[in-house]
Amino acid sequence: MQMTNDPGSIMITIAVYSPCENSRCKCKAGKFTEDELNTVGWADSKCTRSGCNHPLSNHIRRIKYVSNTEYMAVIKLVYDINNIKAALEISYANPKLQRNILIGSLYESVYKVLCKTVRYDPFKAPNIDTIYGSPPFEQINIQQILINFSRLYFFGDKEVLTFKQALKVTEFLLRSFDTWMWTVPDKKSYFYSELFSKPYSYYYCRYMVYCEIPRLNHSISPRYKATMIFGREVLRYTLESFYKELQVKYNDDSNKICKRHRNLHNYMPIYMTFLKTAYENPYSPIWNQPGLLFGRCN
Repeated sequence: MQMTNDPGSIMITIAVYSPCENSRCKCKAGKFTEDELNTVGWADSKCTRSGCNHPLSNHIRRIKYVSNTEYMAVIKLVYDINNIKAALEISYANPKLQRNILIGSLYESVYKVLCKTVRYDPFKAPNIDTIYGSPPFEQINIQQILINFSRLYFFGDKEVLTFKQALKVTEFLLRSFDTWMWTVPDKKSYFYSELFSKPYSYYYCRYMVYCEIPRLNHSISPRYKATMIFGREVLRYTLESFYKELQVKYNDDSNKICKRHRNLHNYMPIYMTFLKTAYENPYSPIWNQPGLLFGRCN
């Protein structure tokens, strides 16, 4: 709607994050007063930063003659920058004791990458890998681990679970895990170096950047499935809390669950009992045997 009805406001927003392209000018982001922005001749509004004083049009020269695809890429980028900036401002407004330092730092890192992108290369997707590395983050992913588990622990014994039944539970758990919101790390989140190589917060930051933030930020792509980029340590960190929340959801929605899913939940206690035994064993074969993938990540 803004593009159609008021292209000037879009250009002004982009100029705020764009460097001046006038030769020898070192201004990295435009700054314009409200009075100037309300004028009809918005393109001639002067940047008020020290040493600049160049018209707004000098800050958007790169995008004046771009394709519609490139233009939309810049719009998405600016939209995301404004959203994250607003989230940070809300966080800063809270008393220090109520802030989550980890989340604040995470959003600040993403914000810096987005601003750097719109400043230097606004037509490409932001390179978030510069913050927390490139996925996948563990050698064997959760999807492979659970398929290995189903294959190794369930054969044809109908008194326990058949492989086919176990595989259905596995598919259901993978879908549920990929839509599950991880628990936010806090001061009560402990790290036992003898059990884990890295703290939970290490994986949580990567989960947010690659699985959650792309849900709301249109310029960050792609969005990954958590079961495809995390593996052994994340499963050991999260399995207990994930299953507890899944049980609560099942109890709340018990009257709405169809017969097929009801059968899955009847199988699940048996499945989870065996899985707990397997994943608590550091030498379990589920960690090192390749599994057959259901599909690719998003």
